[in-house]
Amino acid sequence: MSIPFYFLSDVHLGAGSPELERLKLARLKKLFAVIRAQPGPLFILGDLFDFWFEYRTVIQSEHFEALAEMLELRRSGVEITLLAGNHDYWMGPFLERQLGFKIVKDDLTIDLGGQKVLLCHGDGLDQTDRGYRALKAVLRNPLSIRLFSLIHPGLAVSFAHWFSSFSRNHLTRHKYADQAPLERQAAGFFALGYRAVVFGHTHQPALKDTDGHVFLNLGDFFKNFTYAVYRDGKFRLEKVED
Repeated sequence: MSIPFYFLSDVHLGAGSPELERLKLARLKKLFAVIRAQPGPLFILGDLFDFWFEYRTVIQSEHFEALAEMLELRRSGVEITLLAGNHDYWMGPFLERQLGFKIVKDDLTIDLGGQKVLLCHGDGLDQTDRGYRALKAVLRNPLSIRLFSLIHPGLAVSFAHWFSSFSRNHLTRHKYADQAPLERQAAGFFALGYRAVVFGHTHQPALKDTDGHVFLNLGDFFKNFTYAVYRDGKFRLEKVED
């Protein structure tokens, strides 16, 4: 049996009620137990946090227990790679230096069994969504990040959570139900020689194999609690339940 590869996306730690956050943590622990039992690299394709910003001397305490669980997973020998999503693009050196994660700020190409696979959060790929693409460019601008760092952490985190909730519920909610733009982008990547494309972002779990080309959306880990495993040449969508 080959080594498994694990894929997770859109946990949005910090976005839910206290009850939902406890449920997320409990199911993350179950997933990490699965990974420890059958070790293999873990790739998190963005939006692990609903908001993350690293000040030089401040770390968000709300994520302490989840970070501790991931640190233990790393200490067990599991490699963890975090791709930046639209909610947690502002990741800094803490996760790399103190926790040993590999941070990727763009798409990532990996080799699975000799096949080229693209990992991508998926936000901003729709060429027709000019408004979001412009907002993404502003938020990823180093000057924007620098200016935000000047705001007191307590105020900044509260504002970020409010804006994240407002955006999700009023500005972009309709986009999460539409898988078509990602499928169109996947077709373009297949033409470039990719065997599989793995996305997150839309919170809609999907696994389609068409003529040997795999389109995979990881769904989310707050409603569907889905993740994917690649083993022995095949992707599978799995679900963590009570």
